[in-house]
Amino acid sequence: MSEDREPPIISFKDDDDLRSWLKSQAPSVSAQTPYLLAHGEDGIIWGRFDNQKLTTAEKIFHKPDFKVDLPKLRLLTLQQCRIFGRNGEILLWRLSETKFKWRFIGNPNEDKIPESQILWGTNGIKRDNFTLLWDGSQGLKHAVPFGDIELNGDRLVKPVRLLVHHYIRYEEGTGLARIYLSRLVDLTTKQEIKS
Repeated sequence: MSEDREPPIISFKDDDDLRSWLKSQAPSVSAQTPYLLAHGEDGIIWGRFDNQKLTTAEKIFHKPDFKVDLPKLRLLTLQQCRIFGRNGEILLWRLSETKFKWRFIGNPNEDKIPESQILWGTNGIKRDNFTLLWDGSQGLKHAVPFGDIELNGDRLVKPVRLLVHHYIRYEEGTGLARIYLSRLVDLTTKQEIKS
């Protein structure tokens, strides 16, 4: 997690090559289920790894059963991707058409601020460890790879939250504190933060 070390560069030939690399990295982030959050030019892609098998949201919630068109994980449109869990986070980001840099952050023994970010969605439908979330009639939908959600009809009893750790570094001479690094940790519906 050193800021001094230059992150390695990796190249992918195609979508299958990208998926294979992601699957190979997943065990290092969590002994339990690691999650995937990717940002593409065409939207947000959620996924999860179960027994080293990657499932993305568009495979679970697809047309015509659900009136939603979720983006696919594709090398062509991928901007950045995070695989995260309690043990760490891998961040992959685009440099060029096929080249990416990546880095791993574990659980450093440093001061941190845990933050619980509420995700978009007051309504939901659960299916196969995923929950399709939306808010009112706005039409914006995403499917989180998390099924431990209590529903009252299609209304969420508690919002889905993304747990994030922000790591603090202190300047030697001045004692000035700054957040120098953040990483995704977990999905939950609990309000209290367990770091």
